[in-house]
Amino acid sequence: MFKINNVFTQYKGLSKSIYIIFFARMVTSMGAFIWPMLTFIMSGKMNFSDTTIGLVSAGTGLLFLPASIIGGKLADKFNKKKIIIIFDTISIVFFISCAFLEPGIPMLIGFTIAGLFANMEWPAFDALFIEASKPEEREKVYSLTYLGMNLGLVFGAALGGFLYKDHLSLAFILDGLTTFSSTILIVLFVKIIKHDDLEPEEVNEYENEEESHISTRKVLWDRKPVLIMMGVFIIAAFIYEQWSFSLPLYLSQIFGDKNGAQMYGVLVSFNGFIVIAFTPILTSLLSKLKELPKVIMGIGLYSISFLIIRNEPLKMVFFIMIFFFTIGEIVNTIGSNPYISRRIPASHRGRVSSYMGIGYMIGGTAGRLISGILNDTVGYDFTFSIVGILGIICMIIVSMNYKLDKKVYPKLYIKTTKNMNDEYEKEVI
Repeated sequence: MFKINNVFTQYKGLSKSIYIIFFARMVTSMGAFIWPMLTFIMSGKMNFSDTTIGLVSAGTGLLFLPASIIGGKLADKFNKKKIIIIFDTISIVFFISCAFLEPGIPMLIGFTIAGLFANMEWPAFDALFIEASKPEEREKVYSLTYLGMNLGLVFGAALGGFLYKDHLSLAFILDGLTTFSSTILIVLFVKIIKHDDLEPEEVNEYENEEESHISTRKVLWDRKPVLIMMGVFIIAAFIYEQWSFSLPLYLSQIFGDKNGAQMYGVLVSFNGFIVIAFTPILTSLLSKLKELPKVIMGIGLYSISFLIIRNEPLKMVFFIMIFFFTIGEIVNTIGSNPYISRRIPASHRGRVSSYMGIGYMIGGTAGRLISGILNDTVGYDFTFSIVGILGIICMIIVSMNYKLDKKVYPKLYIKTTKNMNDEYEKEVI
């Protein structure tokens, strides 16, 4: 039975490193002015068409692919914290340099280089994040850090919408400085949890296997449910990208460039507010539900929500759409992230994280490129209809994969608890 006090107590008892990551994510997101406004910068300040923006995004995505692969290999071979601090520093230098450039090709080049090194850093960061948490607490851990990110985003996105018009340079500088400060916190204070520090019932043999000599492709091929989900996440990334691509362009078309940017900033903040209010509730409410049912619910909600905003509705309808979109985003986050982390051996975390990043990049880049063409040729209503259909397809695939996952990872569907005699009991769930 759901208890309201669980909402406030479920995050107690996590490792100190997780609380540091929570705070660092909040600081980073508090200064995240540029990324949500990137589409507006190319559209409003560089006068690019939807198709051109899609092509630029596709080209940038192709450059990021090898960077992610290299970053994943380095994360599994070298000290993760050193990788993070080196690549993050380079990324921030190029990012802040954009503050001294006028909107145009040179700014895009600097921004792209900054993103390139940020992508190389991410596999190490993601692997470090997993190593700082216990297997059975991943839903709460991802939920808390996701909550921290959105606490910062509530402030950052709204302010970014206003800085966009007359103070774009300041936004670049503040974004870079907040990112650097949060990175220092993570490097100095986040500690990994060693296998020997875990209790017997806390050990997950699927992620603690040592198979460093086996190729990443072989690891994924032997884990068919994970491979299928990576395919699903590519489609989901295509859908999710419309939140930062088609939606702001659609708002600009309806309300004008300046008002559209401000409206989008408010919607992003509303998104963050919903995350803050509902993430703890949904994490507690769905705590007994396995990962894949959450993914089904999440993708379904945030993809179908785009159908609500067809035919240029009133402003209020966009807030209704964001509510359903965000609930889906929350549920998908607390399902998809723990799913992958529990099914991949520690020896391949960095490389698999890079493959995941590539998948998201392919889906997101395709989402921008294809929807950019569709928006210019047949209109936003058609694009949003396609998004809804793709969401339904994803739900069907994940439902079928759920049965396969139970066969391949049976021990993840067994709950181990202590009885009154301090003996471990197992229950199939």
